[in-house]
Amino acid sequence: MEALVCKKIGDPTLQPPSSSEDDSPLTLSTSHPIPQLTSPTAVTVRVKATSLNFTSYLQILGKYQEKVPLPFIPGSDFSGIVESAGPKVSKFRVGDPVCAVAHGSFAQFLVAEESELFRVPDGCDLVAAAAIPVAYGTSHVALVHRAQLKSGQVLLVLGAAGGVGVSAVQIGKLCGAIVIAIASGAEKVQFLKSLGVDHVVDLTKETVTESVKGFLKAKKLEGVDVLYDPIGGKLTKETMKLLNRGAQILVIGFASRESLSSLRISLLLRTGQFMDSTGEAI
Repeated sequence: MEALVCKKIGDPTLQPPSSSEDDSPLTLSTSHPIPQLTSPTAVTVRVKATSLNFTSYLQILGKYQEKVPLPFIPGSDFSGIVESAGPKVSKFRVGDPVCAVAHGSFAQFLVAEESELFRVPDGCDLVAAAAIPVAYGTSHVALVHRAQLKSGQVLLVLGAAGGVGVSAVQIGKLCGAIVIAIASGAEKVQFLKSLGVDHVVDLTKETVTESVKGFLKAKKLEGVDVLYDPIGGKLTKETMKLLNRGAQILVIGFASRESLSSLRISLLLRTGQFMDSTGEAI
């Protein structure tokens, strides 16, 4: 089968992968072995589409918190069609459309346990389904289960035009929250407006603090109740000044490459509650 294999640590954006030895950490293999069923309840899936997540990029760079032994096939969430199933599989049949999160989705085939798979509803586009498990799963756990976002609360989403950002915006609106989105550039701003956000801050034209404070004042709102943060760094420091007392901070990631250690502890005294997307105290 074809597979995109990471054979060494490096930056995949500097040189595209090829089938020959070069400086790229990624090699396109056309003869990688098809994975075999690992248990009676395992399923082989022919991959239709797979998401490109920041996690995979960090793994190839060797900077993800969970180290993957080399060589490995990157990739996480995907969609596809059941190719074969173990003798004890009861939920799926050959030909069923499925999606899931599993290591090694940058390949034609992969094997996953039956319990890890979700059936894609009839009529749902498989390419769209491939984007659901990680981004929407993350935002649903963070906003619904952990923050318990309520109607009328103010939700501030950083990196709102990215994968988890868009999912947070959409889930926030479904929860009835007042959604403020942060992004850069006119195209992203127009896209976010089309999703129904209540206010968008364009970082190329205005500062977060002034823009959000102006919106809150106009709407007679005191501050932000939930901060959804996949960015970290300077943007986090700036937006924390906008939080209500008792606000919740959902730490989704560090796209800025800056960790929480750079924050002044005094800023956290404003919130009274500080957790990551799994609900663990930080």
